[in-house]
Amino acid sequence: METHIGLLLKKISEKMERRANDKREESGVTFSQGKILWYLHTYGKKGQVTLRDIERYFDISHATVSGIIFRLEEKGFVRAEPDKNDRRAKNVSITETAEEMFRKMKARQRKTEETLLKGFSDEERREFKGYLQRIYENLE
Repeated sequence: METHIGLLLKKISEKMERRANDKREESGVTFSQGKILWYLHTYGKKGQVTLRDIERYFDISHATVSGIIFRLEEKGFVRAEPDKNDRRAKNVSITETAEEMFRKMKARQRKTEETLLKGFSDEERREFKGYLQRIYENLE
């Protein structure tokens, strides 16, 4: 039976999310929370990150982002503070506690990528990444 590309991508994504959530006990962070922490770690160093920035980047609702940030704040991984210039906006930053945990998450991410790309040559890895990027851009 032939599997359609979209379905295959969806199944891969779901399997990766399940695997990450199974390892949640180690970090206390879900797959969705980990994605947000990755974003804050990467882009927070370049300036202020707002809830709206996160919503746009991941193309998810305000309610979803607010819920994830609230839970991360409860765990001590982020701080969310009202913007001084716009009281409707909230600036979000990663805490030192999250920085340490993030290093562990990054090591797990490297292992996962190695598992995903096992048996691929360096050239195949570059090509594959390019194909995925093009697929993503085609959907923009």
